[in-house]
Amino acid sequence: MSELSQQRLAMLFSDIEGSTLHANRLADQWKDVLRLHRETCRRAWAAHSGHEVDTAGDGFFVVFPAVADAVAAAIQAQLELGEVTWPGSRPIRSRMGIHVGVVSSYDGSFVGYDVHRAARIMGTANGGQIVASQAVVSDFATKPEGLEITDLGAHPLKDLAEEERLFQIHAEGMLTSFPRIKSLGTSGAAAAAVARTLYRPAAVAAAELVMDDGRTLPLNEHGLRIGRMPDNDLVLNDTLVSRHHCAITGTPAGFVLTDLQSTHGTTVNGDRLTMARPLEDGDELVVGDTRIKFRAAPG
Repeated sequence: MSELSQQRLAMLFSDIEGSTLHANRLADQWKDVLRLHRETCRRAWAAHSGHEVDTAGDGFFVVFPAVADAVAAAIQAQLELGEVTWPGSRPIRSRMGIHVGVVSSYDGSFVGYDVHRAARIMGTANGGQIVASQAVVSDFATKPEGLEITDLGAHPLKDLAEEERLFQIHAEGMLTSFPRIKSLGTSGAAAAAVARTLYRPAAVAAAELVMDDGRTLPLNEHGLRIGRMPDNDLVLNDTLVSRHHCAITGTPAGFVLTDLQSTHGTTVNGDRLTMARPLEDGDELVVGDTRIKFRAAPG
């Protein structure tokens, strides 16, 4: 199996805050909101060399060659979204998160720990807000002119092995006041986004995990997360297993396994993961003391 190619990219995740409530309120007008939102955001992505990896519903995953491009695109999108006359006469606000890191390209998409991190950072933001990682802010040799960068402190985020120092990026014309960001260190933890694959359901072939005792766990477009905490899809009560240990993500070409910077690592067929890895029929995963067989759907 050939290795995935790796590159350093700036990643932007976004979605509409309170989309379910808006959809219920607006009924048939919701499709017009989605159209206006997508058109506005896509103008901003295109203006700053963004590559749209995928979109599902009201969410975007976009990558950029440089941090400055991602930040400029996010600011343009927030400013232009604030000027839209929305159906129903209430504002529609998008929350955005930006991170930069080394990712693996696979089947036209990108996978890896830093992709999970970028999605989690977006999940902390409020509508109209841009939240960025320490890596993003450190990428600037000097503070960009016209931007206000506010240190929001270090926060524990779901699935991440270490706390993430977060920053708010603000430009003139954007909203200026927000509730406290949603991290595991705040009362808003339950509202933090759960990152799932953005691929459409029809694009992913089913598969399953087979446990040592014969139990099977189905895999679908939502993927699956393994760890010691009860919020995982597969919970392993094992001191060698990290709170959020590894994740399996669905892609049109199959399933990809990513170690979430676990303490004791994840192995496939005896090899410890050092980067995201596509899973093949018959692969044996070892998580702590648990052996798990990956079984692909018959072709």
